[in-house]
Amino acid sequence: MFSPQSLFSRPVLFIWLLSVGIFLLDVLVAQQGNVSLLYLLPVVLGLLLKEKNDVVLLGLVATVLCIVPVFLKSNELPVQTLFFDRIISVLGICAAAYLVLRIKYLKDDESTRSEQFRALFEHASIGIVVVNSRGEIVRVNPFVEQLFGYTSHELDGEPVELLIPKRLRAAHRNHREEYKSEPTPRTMGTGLNLSAVRKDGSEFPVEVSLSPFKTTSGSYVMAFLLDNSIRKDNENRILRQNQRLEQLAAALQNLNEGLEEKVRERTKELEQAKNDLAAALDKERELGELKSRFVSMASHEFRTPLSTVLSSASLIQTYNQKNDPENIQKHAGKIKTAVNNLNTILTEFLSLGKLEEGKTQPNRQEIDLPALIAEVADELRGVFKPGQTIEQRHNGHPYVLLDPGLLKHVLINLVSNAVKYAPENSPITVLSEVNNGRVRIAVQDRGMGIPESDKKHLFSRFFRASNASNIQGTGLGLYIVHRYVELMNGDIDFESEEGKGTTFHVSFNAAGAHA
Repeated sequence: MFSPQSLFSRPVLFIWLLSVGIFLLDVLVAQQGNVSLLYLLPVVLGLLLKEKNDVVLLGLVATVLCIVPVFLKSNELPVQTLFFDRIISVLGICAAAYLVLRIKYLKDDESTRSEQFRALFEHASIGIVVVNSRGEIVRVNPFVEQLFGYTSHELDGEPVELLIPKRLRAAHRNHREEYKSEPTPRTMGTGLNLSAVRKDGSEFPVEVSLSPFKTTSGSYVMAFLLDNSIRKDNENRILRQNQRLEQLAAALQNLNEGLEEKVRERTKELEQAKNDLAAALDKERELGELKSRFVSMASHEFRTPLSTVLSSASLIQTYNQKNDPENIQKHAGKIKTAVNNLNTILTEFLSLGKLEEGKTQPNRQEIDLPALIAEVADELRGVFKPGQTIEQRHNGHPYVLLDPGLLKHVLINLVSNAVKYAPENSPITVLSEVNNGRVRIAVQDRGMGIPESDKKHLFSRFFRASNASNIQGTGLGLYIVHRYVELMNGDIDFESEEGKGTTFHVSFNAAGAHA
């Protein structure tokens, strides 16, 4: 919006009269010449106008006044010639108007920044002191005057050391000269207690930050001062309180030293009792869970073979009356298998009980390893599936120093598992080796293998692989094997691929084994 008041101010009225005068000169006096470049003069004088909109209006009017004479002089020269002669003038008017507007925008921006800085400087709640390169105070804000007790302009031209206690002024001059050689924004006197002095001579603690800057008139440093009196008073008060508390604490510590020792001893006893009770509760909870899982498993594992024994016994009685020896032998074998399964379950329960009670301890003896493996194979041939065979190979000296009972239990469990989970007509391979006092045994089958998701739980109590749920077992065998191997300071691991088979590896540092 154009301001009506601005159109009649003295500078504006002069510029409009000048524009009209140039127009009359262009039309009436200089009919044979081109004075259109004179229209640039009122446009340039637009710098005197306050409103940018007046500059725009002035540029438009100057352009129109420059073009109108083309039509008024058309009887003297062709319009095309007159118009072509004034193209440069029109472009000059547009360029001049743009430059004037740009200059006014820059001046307004500078004025805004100046007002913002002035407001910040005048109304800041900290002291601001501007010092020139000679250490003279150039300007201070009102907060400094209030803080130090000086009146307006009383500090102008004074050395900045006027605000510093006399005993510190000489050192401050040296520091100021050093700072002038390498000025950077930083906190003054880091780690030191800085003091300032008021007009009345009283001192007070301050915090000072320095920020150098340059102008066309020279180099300056702006110092920001913060009265630190309240914070220092609080720090001193807290320090005194801490000192009193330390004294009280020392006295209390001396008086209660004996009591604290008794409390520590009692606390230690209570902690030990708490740990013992927690261990007992954990053991009791574990035994409770074990009993619950045992009852659940036993009710299933005992019922199946007992049902088989009862059913086969009844059928044997029937086939005996019919004089059918083939079926009698068949069901007698089932009874034998069921009884063997029950015996295995009971053996595992007894072994687990001894392990949990800590009654199982290794008794190392010199044993013939290949002979022990052959003995285990002979004992288990009765549970082989049709067509299953066992292949045994040994490398190295046959004698080792291990617990024969524990090792036999380990072998029986691993070989019986291989038989149980391998199909008919498949070989079971047992490899053994004694080399440099290290005993290694591997039991390999070509059975169903172990699912990948079950491998990490394989040596847990009562754990059964997901693909073995239809095969009888307690889930205790491998747990007991793992514990027996640990008792003999051995290691056990396995390799398995579902559908292709499993290989268990057992190794011992058998002290006394032959190389």
